[in-house]
Amino acid sequence: MAIKAVLGFFIAVFVLLIIAGIGLAVINAQRGRRVRPGIILAIIGALGTMIIAPLNAGLVLVQPNEVGVVFRQTASGDSALLEPLQPGLSWVIPFVDQVIIYDAGQQSVTMATLEDGGTAGLGQGPVRAISSDGQVIIVDITIIYRINPAEVNDIFRSWRGGFQDTFIIPQVRSEVRNAVSEYGAEQIYGGGRAALEAQAAQALRAKFEREGFVLTDFLVRDITFTAEFADAIEQKQIAEQEAQRAAFLVQQAEQEAEQARVEAQGRADSAVIEAEGEALAIVLRAEADAEALDLINQILSENSDLLQWQYITELGDNVRIILLPSNSPYLFDFQSLIEETQEVPASTPADSSESSSSSSEDTP
Repeated sequence: MAIKAVLGFFIAVFVLLIIAGIGLAVINAQRGRRVRPGIILAIIGALGTMIIAPLNAGLVLVQPNEVGVVFRQTASGDSALLEPLQPGLSWVIPFVDQVIIYDAGQQSVTMATLEDGGTAGLGQGPVRAISSDGQVIIVDITIIYRINPAEVNDIFRSWRGGFQDTFIIPQVRSEVRNAVSEYGAEQIYGGGRAALEAQAAQALRAKFEREGFVLTDFLVRDITFTAEFADAIEQKQIAEQEAQRAAFLVQQAEQEAEQARVEAQGRADSAVIEAEGEALAIVLRAEADAEALDLINQILSENSDLLQWQYITELGDNVRIILLPSNSPYLFDFQSLIEETQEVPASTPADSSESSSSSSEDTP
């Protein structure tokens, strides 16, 4: 741009020289002076303008994010399109070659409903599509794409400068409708958005590449369903939540019942174990008692007086006489018992006299 500005400055200077030379020649002619200096000045200005003006007209500055299509008007067929101009300063034949600049940077198109109810532009409203089950779905989309610089001549040949309205937007709408038609509304509502987005992007990417465009990104901004469908989905979700809650309650009751059964089984097992322990203790005590009785019988059989001795040691000190039934076996030697009784001392004479005196005094 600086070079073109400098050349433009020189062109302006040479044009002024032409005007000044012509003016000088006219003034000198009126005054009878020589007109040659004015004519020379005008010729210099004309030569400079004739040289620099075409040079400046043929210079084309292509910005870093641009690419230029060179159309030679004197040629025909495929030769009319020359090699595309890359970023930088280039020169073409003035008034013969026509240069059309294309933006090779990232470009975006949004097809959506704005907050005020309008759209992003003419033909850029949201995509209205029909799902496989007949539901109306509104899809807001943003696509990001760019021109392939190597195929800019094909884009110029096929679409000229109106490719966005004649190719990009119609293809996006078509592929989104095709993708939506393969899914049910409930499937899209329940998480099929990613699959829908990937399918539409894949189809668009292939079509864009065939026409010289590169699809950078495909974004589904929002999906809107009809109010009736949204209400139906909400009611279904409520019913599913209630069903899940009922299933949870049933599961909880089953767990509580299982816990009660386990506790009851534990108590029963504990009772059985306790009963078995008591039974085993009884058996062990009975076996111990039986063994003790066998041992006692063995000892008694070896020493018959042991039982008698044990019985005597258990008697009190004041026991003198023991009466036994006639049909009971004698535990003691009866003869020894008689001898022990006879050893008791007899009454004294004094005791007899006192007894007689008492009797006499009582007699009238």
